[in-house]
Amino acid sequence: MRRLETCFIVLALIFYVWFVAHFGVGELLGYVRLAGWGLALTISLESVSRIMNTFGWRATIEDYPPDLGFIELFAARIGGEAVDYVTPSAQLGGQFVMALTLRKKLRMPKGLASVAVAALAEMIGQIGFITLALIISLRLVPIAARLYWATVAGFAIAVTLAALFFFVQKKHPFTHLIDAAARIDSSRLKTGLLKDSAAEADAELLRFYSTQKARMALSCFCYLIAWAMGPVEIYTLLRLLGHPGTVQIALIVEAMGLLIERATFMIPGKLVSQEGGKALILAMLGFPAGLGFVVGFLRRIKEMVWVLFGLVCLMVHRIVTERTPGSKQASADELKGQVVEIQRAQGEHSI
Repeated sequence: MRRLETCFIVLALIFYVWFVAHFGVGELLGYVRLAGWGLALTISLESVSRIMNTFGWRATIEDYPPDLGFIELFAARIGGEAVDYVTPSAQLGGQFVMALTLRKKLRMPKGLASVAVAALAEMIGQIGFITLALIISLRLVPIAARLYWATVAGFAIAVTLAALFFFVQKKHPFTHLIDAAARIDSSRLKTGLLKDSAAEADAELLRFYSTQKARMALSCFCYLIAWAMGPVEIYTLLRLLGHPGTVQIALIVEAMGLLIERATFMIPGKLVSQEGGKALILAMLGFPAGLGFVVGFLRRIKEMVWVLFGLVCLMVHRIVTERTPGSKQASADELKGQVVEIQRAQGEHSI
């Protein structure tokens, strides 16, 4: 996996060097200067998406802890997103970090179940947005064009991935993960404590899907609103860069860009899919390819700012947790519980 990741990074760097050499540093810097203060505007607009993402996660948490503030939930959310951005975890790493960050106020099984449900709701919200965007704007692309059928194929892949993700969640995924991890390090993970937590998280998942359809629908709607902020950003950047486009163009650029990113989700940091995807799409729509590259580059700057926010939140959480009285004792008690489980298992085996 690490070799494959390294290959992706090397190929991405080669692509960037070629693109800059082909179109010229002067032209690209000229576009960046045109954006000017607009970069700060896009960073601000992103806050709307992040807040709606947090509301989408909030909707999946039943019996919400009264001492868990929205700011804490927001910080955990952007911290998890930062982890997803910089690692090829297919969102699994970030979701675990979100649940782990709140474990002292939101029990780990409930936290794991909520982030799994929220991840599916986010996928459904994205598919809903892409569907609406394509219905409104796909007529800009002739049916005979290769871009049209590539878009249809990408949409089919996105729907298939969401369906598979839902299917996996119905098959006790956390129990299987613990069992798989136990095969690697059974001395630490093959304990009744962790297996019971995984089983409880699986039960929470099944119960939520069978009894909380309204919450699921609300969560999907929140994520759909969050995804809908993307075309606003595209439209704003195009105008700032001196190439005003229509709302339909902004919609199709964002929708097709999301399909490219979904197809390349294993590549960390959206390498190539961000700048290269926007350059390809806008070039096919008759805009300069360099404009698409700059749009992707400006969005990457915005995303890196938010990644920095997320990593700072994780760092502050760690510092506060380590300095909070009783936190070390709680960790010791948790470790003691695991030791007791191991000893009990060893005793039963010897009998």
